[in-house]
Amino acid sequence: MRILFVTQGFESFVREDVDHLRSFADVETFQFDVNKGSRGASALAVASEALRQRRWLAQHLPGADAVYGWFADSHMALPTRAAAAAGVPVLVAIAGFDAIALPELGYGVYESWRAPLARYVLRNATHVVPCDETMIAHENRYSAYPDRLANGVRAHVPGFETPYTVIPFGFDPSDWRLGPAERPAVVCTVGHLGRERVQRRKGLDVFVAAARHLPDVTFQIVGVPDADAEAVRQRYEAGANVEILPPRPREELADLYANASVYAQLSRAEGQPNVLGEAMCSGCIPVGSPVFGIPGTIGDTGYVVESPEPRHVADVIYRALHEATPERRAAARNRVIEQYSRAARRKRLRALVERVAA
Repeated sequence: MRILFVTQGFESFVREDVDHLRSFADVETFQFDVNKGSRGASALAVASEALRQRRWLAQHLPGADAVYGWFADSHMALPTRAAAAAGVPVLVAIAGFDAIALPELGYGVYESWRAPLARYVLRNATHVVPCDETMIAHENRYSAYPDRLANGVRAHVPGFETPYTVIPFGFDPSDWRLGPAERPAVVCTVGHLGRERVQRRKGLDVFVAAARHLPDVTFQIVGVPDADAEAVRQRYEAGANVEILPPRPREELADLYANASVYAQLSRAEGQPNVLGEAMCSGCIPVGSPVFGIPGTIGDTGYVVESPEPRHVADVIYRALHEATPERRAAARNRVIEQYSRAARRKRLRALVERVAA
């Protein structure tokens, strides 16, 4: 089998899907890189990459059995159209940005000029592969609390009727050791946190505000470039109990998780956060916001906050710290192993691709 793989970037979950597909097929990859050089993610950059992509498709689409793309965005419009003309099925994996809109932060593809292209892709793909059912339909009761915001593909793509199959992200427990049962009173959160809009989407303001109510607890923010650390500290008025750390290579996160008692994912919008699953697999007690894939990942092994009110969030974190028994740490890890294994994603992805391609 020959599969054409199209993506904008090679995040860890994207690289893993390439590996999954290569376990049973020949895979040719194309990176639609609109951020290289000085062009930035502009309309001109998109047009330039589209020309390069057109030449690539002309060379590789003949004889292909399927096209597999990550995210419904401008980079998938031409492959979707060209594959349809050639009779080649298109599968599009979605995980957040292409299923979500937060008007207050200008976040989501539907808040940009690329919205019509994303809708075209989702309506005309052969099959959509969301990481969580909430990518299709969800009511966000947290980001604009107390208001409720309809979200998910059905809220942004009128007439969406494309078949879809939910396949969650997977984790390999051998990558994330359980860690000690007794841990210091440390609460951590991890992300790529260079931009203010990303920081607010990830709930950094709520995280720091909650820290002010628990001065004897260490709150670790991991993922802020050194050059931005002081600005973040001042922006959110972080106290002495807040540590702001630079991005870490993924292989170094295991030690960080193993030394934290609680992991907090207070995002205003999220797909199925990989860092949350990694932390749970490492025995952190999870605390999360009630949005998209976060509550489903946590299940009954942790806590979901009801609102972004800092005092309430601090109370929930305090409870998680004081109920962090060895049994609960093991339960968090076991949930990830049982519900979100990497082997299960690989198996289900192969079955779906072979069925659609046939």
